[in-house]
Amino acid sequence: MAILSNEQVERLYDKNAGIYDRLVSGFRWAGLGRWRRDLVNRLELNAGDHVIDLCAGTGANLAFLLERVGPSGKVTLVDLSQGMLDQARRRAKRLRASNVEFVQSDVAAFRFPSETSAVISTFGLEMPPDYAAIIERASAALPTGARMALLGLKHPERWPRWLIEIGIVLTKPFGVAREYEEFRPWLPARKVLREVHFREFLAGCAYEFVGAKS
Repeated sequence: MAILSNEQVERLYDKNAGIYDRLVSGFRWAGLGRWRRDLVNRLELNAGDHVIDLCAGTGANLAFLLERVGPSGKVTLVDLSQGMLDQARRRAKRLRASNVEFVQSDVAAFRFPSETSAVISTFGLEMPPDYAAIIERASAALPTGARMALLGLKHPERWPRWLIEIGIVLTKPFGVAREYEEFRPWLPARKVLREVHFREFLAGCAYEFVGAKS
């Protein structure tokens, strides 16, 4: 499988939208909910803030974001897949949240609002080939001191090739292929933001990055 086009990504995630949360159940067992909550906390959001969630999928970060911005704040979920956003709308309804905006868009074309307070992306910016430009635009939209947080999968440099091949097979439902091995979103993020947190975990196959606008 080569790098997917936007159309291929949209079809893949529309197809899997209804079962996506079950597909990532193994990650939840490993601590995915805790990773999401901790990452949101590192954004240091305040009540009334407007946070943008890029490649938001089914809205898995939503409860944590709403908890921080409160009813006076706003969460905008941006995703290429309408099917995934439909699942996110159902999640927002279950949370009885009326301060959530849903935007179907290629994140590379998304226009950040002037009142953007923070940006987060989890398991998303490892897919778009132009992730560096997306991160640069997101950073430009942030006010001084505001933060961007990234969480995702990465190429595990210390794994043997046979184990990497197994990992690729297991993550195939998400469109993962060997062609994405060189995608490292935290590197361009380091160029435009002041790094305040970074770690690799899960034996080097996952990362999280938090940076602040100088």
